[in-house]
Amino acid sequence: MPDPTTRRRAAALADIADALSTARCAARLAGLQTTDFVVRELLLAVIEQLDHAAGVARRLV
Repeated sequence: MPDPTTRRRAAALADIADALSTARCAARLAGLQTTDFVVRELLLAVIEQLDHAAGVARRLV
């Protein structure tokens, strides 16, 4: 059984991954609601960065 520190770290990383997923969904939804090209491109860039951050968080576990 993992020690408490390891469990706390895993729980914190899971919370970070959940928050990144939520932010990604919100950005995607916002992108679907606009017709402005620049806004859509900025939201796509945000989604890319959120995906990158989520990948890093997954590798830390």
